[in-house]
Amino acid sequence: MKNGFRLRTFLPGLLLTAFCMVLFVPCIFVRAEGEKKSYLALGQDLNEEQRKTVLSKLGLTEEDVSSMEVCYITNEMEHQYLDSYIPAENIGTKSISCVLVTEGDPGTGIQITTENISYCTVGMYKNALLTSGVQDATVHVAAPTQVSGTAALVGTWLAYEKMTGENLSEDRKDIAVDEIVTIGDLSDESSGEAAVDSTTGETISKEVAEELYSYLKAKVVSEGLTDPEKIKSLLEEAENRYNVTLTDEQKQKLSELMPAIGGIEIDPGTLLSQAGDLYDKYGDTVLSNAKEIYTEVVTDEVKKSFADAFKTLLLSILDTVKNKVQNH
Repeated sequence: MKNGFRLRTFLPGLLLTAFCMVLFVPCIFVRAEGEKKSYLALGQDLNEEQRKTVLSKLGLTEEDVSSMEVCYITNEMEHQYLDSYIPAENIGTKSISCVLVTEGDPGTGIQITTENISYCTVGMYKNALLTSGVQDATVHVAAPTQVSGTAALVGTWLAYEKMTGENLSEDRKDIAVDEIVTIGDLSDESSGEAAVDSTTGETISKEVAEELYSYLKAKVVSEGLTDPEKIKSLLEEAENRYNVTLTDEQKQKLSELMPAIGGIEIDPGTLLSQAGDLYDKYGDTVLSNAKEIYTEVVTDEVKKSFADAFKTLLLSILDTVKNKVQNH
């Protein structure tokens, strides 16, 4: 009777503990891994003074670097990925951009900071990194002097691949570079073909360009849009939503790029959770589609499988506890 009473008294707490174990096992494993590692990609053409400046901006010492995984961005790599989208003379002949990538906990998204980057914004990097397959990482981009920052995308890929031990898709990298250039062109006054505010006629800011593009991307990904007519309607919707007038050339470019985005199977849930506030603004117009997809994936069979696994785990724990109680 005494043992039975002890078991009944202990059971509610045991059930709660078991339930929490099922829900939070991933968190337990993450904490057990210890301190997160960082991976560094340095521009190969940094001179001694530039290297010192960049490391300072990244909060690193030479001693730190000596114990880190380090890779080098070459000018040849820059041309490999960028020549199709950016004039070669704009890429230059030296590689000096640098990137520090630190692994993050699952679900924490991509956190980005930049220093001495004049062209690529945080939003542009975030869009491109999501498209190329980067997840859950802190990315710090820095250069010794003002540079466009397009080469830093290559450095992020190098460091991230070192971190995960897996190669990112070359096709997705190509689309990612296309994205950065496309977003930049939307607000590039020097091109003479920038998108304008429909009311004032003034060139739109980079922030508006980012938001308009991010909205298009979120809708295309969540709905799996590849049909040209639907994408045309979406472009018109985005123009009205952001009070922007796109040029015919920009509409054509976006009409070509969006099906590629819709065809690379970015998980809507991942996109929404990783992108943070850029997509929080879009509310149910995107979230409802993500929920529908989630419902399709989490079928009754999957739910039953989870329930069976939980039941097996619980019975195993109960048997263990019962044996311990009886042996005391």
